Amino acid sequence: MRTVHVETPGETDIVMTRAFDAPPAMVFDAWTRPELLRRWLGARGWHLTRCEVDLREGGRWRFEWAGPGGAFMANGGVYREVDRPRRLVCTERFDDQSYPGETLVAHDFADLGGTTLLTSTFRYATPEARATVLAYPMARGVAEGYARLDRVLKETPMNWTLEVVVVPVSDVDRAKEFYADRLGFAVDHDTKVGEGTRVVQLTPPGSGCSIVIGEGLTTMAPGSLEGVQLVVNDVRKAREQLAERGVDVSEVIAFGPEGQRPARDDDDLNNVGFAYFTDLDGNRWAVQQITARP
Repeated sequence: MRTVHVETPGETDIVMTRAFDAPPAMVFDAWTRPELLRRWLGARGWHLTRCEVDLREGGRWRFEWAGPGGAFMANGGVYREVDRPRRLVCTERFDDQSYPGETLVAHDFADLGGTTLLTSTFRYATPEARATVLAYPMARGVAEGYARLDRVLKETPMNWTLEVVVVPVSDVDRAKEFYADRLGFAVDHDTKVGEGTRVVQLTPPGSGCSIVIGEGLTTMAPGSLEGVQLVVNDVRKAREQLAERGVDVSEVIAFGPEGQRPARDDDDLNNVGFAYFTDLDGNRWAVQQITARP
């Protein structure tokens, strides 16, 4: 069984390290997806009854547990850094906290070639706060939760990630300029592969999936692609940026029980707000607002 190693550098830090037999993306997801967190987070005898995760910088999280003999515990905080699958930083405060101040928690997920080394650094507000926590059976509770996490990771299906979408275009250079200069996609590479084959890969800001345009890549007719969807946290602002860059983009549309209609200023557009545009060949794109996921 793998063990949790605990160190106390400086006056206010507690650092815990633990290895897991899973890639960083799986371990990161186990820390951030409510359906997975409910299966492992907590010491023996404690179970999550409430698990809220707004996984974005500035988003809030809250956990509530039920424990032995009707015991109750709750904590929460704000995400400061979200960099899947490498790093997760948040603040933390317990409802009935017996020590002063807010704790800054940083989880670093290091890839060791199929194994993940998780380093969790807890930075307390004062040396006295750290001393109070060290008097608790914190390491034992963490180890018990991690033992359950081992089982969850073994049961979790392999990730099948979508990495590339081929976009059929008629003029590669013109399309490259459109996606890079007007949409702001990063040009990952522009490579010729033998005679008559050219691959240009571009990635939207913050996306784990790229597009590929080029020559000799697809039998799809230029402009025939439909339904590709970009996700942003503010569709109104995204639409403004596209319009400023010269993209012919629709007004923001809201979907509801009555169907679709132009968005109003007071609409909550989470999951239901869209804008649409086409590239220079007529490939059709949608932009959806998602500010929080279940």
